[in-house]
Amino acid sequence: MFIKHKYHLLKRNACKGFSLLEVLITILVVSFGLLGMAALIVSGARSNNVAHYRSIAGKQTEDIADRMRANLAGVLAGSYDSLSASIPGDIPDCQTATCTETQMATFDHAQWNTANSILLPDGKGTVTGTLATGFEVNMMWTEKEMSSDDDDSSNCPRGTPSKTRCFYTRFMP
Repeated sequence: MFIKHKYHLLKRNACKGFSLLEVLITILVVSFGLLGMAALIVSGARSNNVAHYRSIAGKQTEDIADRMRANLAGVLAGSYDSLSASIPGDIPDCQTATCTETQMATFDHAQWNTANSILLPDGKGTVTGTLATGFEVNMMWTEKEMSSDDDDSSNCPRGTPSKTRCFYTRFMP
């Protein structure tokens, strides 16, 4: 009887650390789960940021298209055939004064690319085309979070810096 009792004590002592081991494993599993949740939150925030910029780019392409539709005389005169990414230097004040269709196109170009630079990081826009062939609007902006796997440079013009996102739209006024 004494031997059984002694054996029973040994078995009981051998299991003492088992609860501590279970707690350590549980902490490890929960830690990995929390790290996974943190990565998911960061990825979601990044995707939200990208979607936000794409939405702004879409609205800005609609903006220049609406400006062109409002100034069809300027479109017919070819004033919108090649709007560069730079903001024009001599900008007429078409809000308080009457402007010609060419001056209105310059005013629209300046207003549009100024808004692009404010709403998008390093935002720029160009318009190319003619009334006969249609117009192509190209929006470009910098995305710091963009990885090399996301590199959209195949859609960007040659010589575009890395981490630049490009958005194209074609339309007929």
